[in-house]
Amino acid sequence: MVQQTTRDRVDAFWSSTLDTPPADLHTSGVRVRTNPAARESWRGIYVLAFEGAMVYAPADQVATITAAVADRGPDELIEAKTWQDALSGTAQTIYGPVRHYYLDRRDGLAELAAGRRLNPDDSDALGRLRATLPAQEWVVTGFTAQAAMLFGIFEDDVLVAAANLTQGPTVSGDPDPMVSSGAATDVGLVIHPDARGRGYGLRIAALAAKQAIAMHGVARYRALTSSPSTLAIAERLGFDEYGRNLVVYLNDQATPVF
Repeated sequence: MVQQTTRDRVDAFWSSTLDTPPADLHTSGVRVRTNPAARESWRGIYVLAFEGAMVYAPADQVATITAAVADRGPDELIEAKTWQDALSGTAQTIYGPVRHYYLDRRDGLAELAAGRRLNPDDSDALGRLRATLPAQEWVVTGFTAQAAMLFGIFEDDVLVAAANLTQGPTVSGDPDPMVSSGAATDVGLVIHPDARGRGYGLRIAALAAKQAIAMHGVARYRALTSSPSTLAIAERLGFDEYGRNLVVYLNDQATPVF
């Protein structure tokens, strides 16, 4: 179980990111709010669920969304079908549900970790790995974000697994400036299609998580509920689930950073 200080600072991260009082994040039932000012122009709906569910929508959609979810419970709002039905096919894309996992101890990670930190000389190998994957997979795993660190596992000269650390919640220092701190705590990973099922995901995730915890005291890992292998990595490494989300895109914009 992650420490209470980790949970408190994760709550502070969401409070700052979503402009929502921490207590409201854990209110039962469903609440609909306008997307935070920093994402005012983003045409999408973001659902964050703990005990209840917070729904964030464009200002001109709040009334419509409020009416559409009036009789829905938190668990329903974290399911794609709910939004397909509620929006009558107007959603461009629905991503999720996604489970959020946190780890604030390094016990056992060193024994499982494999690979090394990537450097500029590995850019061609990284590009070849990217070419084997769907573009959306590269985006949602954080590889188009500003990564603080990249890690990889090679078979001969082929990069078969890669992980990144991008900005996410931190537990070091004052919890208030979490978003501006740029703490690289989010673990994202991809595996070459020809190398799946060999345990590379577990090993590269362990390496990245170990580094995140060493630098910032916590690692965050997010996994689609539709991906048993990705969920299994979180369980095997000892991550604890704390929150879920779902994103509804009302146009074809890129994934927002949350």
